[in-house]
Amino acid sequence: MDLTAAQWQLLGELVSAPLTDPSRGADSTETAAARGLDLQLFPADATLLTWMKLAGPSGDLLMATDLGAALHYRRLQEALELRLSDVARYAAANEPSLPHFARNVRRLAEGSLSFADAMRESRRTA
Repeated sequence: MDLTAAQWQLLGELVSAPLTDPSRGADSTETAAARGLDLQLFPADATLLTWMKLAGPSGDLLMATDLGAALHYRRLQEALELRLSDVARYAAANEPSLPHFARNVRRLAEGSLSFADAMRESRRTA
């Protein structure tokens, strides 16, 4: 699915909890801002997500549909699969035991170290 970063973020927030349109009042604006949403993009993004049937109105609230939640969780799953694949590839490439191997594997699994950076670090310490 070809959504912008702001649209993915809005969908994720709607999966977490429904939102009231920020244009409806100060409380709604503060809530959306506190959740890190771009208030200028919100109306257009909400309209697109609704048109795509990823979100929908429920009274005064906008909430993720079942399809929207499924798409959100599928995207998270794919990101985690890629991270796990990086961990497995890194471990296989560096199995001959490097001094910082365990630390780098942990950081790679946490996502605080990219696969490319882990490979560069292992070459520097070898």
